[in-house]
Amino acid sequence: MSDLTVLFADIAKSTALFEKYGDDKARSAIASVLNMLTEVSENFEGVLIKTIGDEIMCTFPTPQLAIQAAVAMQESVSGNFVLGSHPIGIRIGFHHGVVIQEKGDVYGDTVNVAARMAGVAKKGQIITNSLTFKSNDLNNSIKHRDLGKTKIKGKLLAVKIIEIFWQKDVSQVTRVSSALDLKLPEAAFKMTLDVNGRKIVMTEKSPNKIVGRGEECDIQVLAPMASRIHAEIQFSDGNFRIEDQSTNGTWLELGGNSLRLHRDKTVLLGTGKISLGSADFSDNVMIINFKI
Repeated sequence: MSDLTVLFADIAKSTALFEKYGDDKARSAIASVLNMLTEVSENFEGVLIKTIGDEIMCTFPTPQLAIQAAVAMQESVSGNFVLGSHPIGIRIGFHHGVVIQEKGDVYGDTVNVAARMAGVAKKGQIITNSLTFKSNDLNNSIKHRDLGKTKIKGKLLAVKIIEIFWQKDVSQVTRVSSALDLKLPEAAFKMTLDVNGRKIVMTEKSPNKIVGRGEECDIQVLAPMASRIHAEIQFSDGNFRIEDQSTNGTWLELGGNSLRLHRDKTVLLGTGKISLGSADFSDNVMIINFKI
């Protein structure tokens, strides 16, 4: 075992490239970007572990090198890769910690947390957490902001998320308001999820549930169209909500009506169905039934 920084970088909204330009052109464009990302990582002592579809996974000796590489990756891709009228962008997440190295691959909690950071990131973002950020020597010279906390599988306490700014001008970046501790009524809130016959009960005191294809998820759904980190179900301000974080989107069936979420959130009401990555509500592999 050894201490390494694990970094994931993937193409944001790559599905749209395939839908609009076809497989051949999309694959070629994505391959060009991933090759560039690999070259950039090597300039900062990065080691490519593997390429997974539209993303790369690599390791760095220190968080400092990972930060420098992530900034260089965003700078190298931004404005330089366009397919048709579609500018290609990337999202990056990383975490530093102990990993298990075996046959050219890395495993362990550090990898899971890094994957979660990449899942939180949106197009053009570099995301890590306070533990990793505080462990590097560049804190005073790096512009960043606190994005609040999120729950990660295997962690008792929520983790503080940090966005690292790479743009020279951050004046147009949306400000994040301070979270208010709202006092909720003491009524008992409860939602029951049915995942392939497995019952999961959530209350207002339950931690957020991460849903997706990855082993690091609280609710693992082995659906081919689902993302590794697909969505997050949470209770806030008196309501259960679902937030899509996927490539293909999340479909909801509510009161006979269908709704598609993509990098957005909505309130769950009454009873309904959640489909990961597909509008096909007849496929039980992808479906989560809920009742509030």
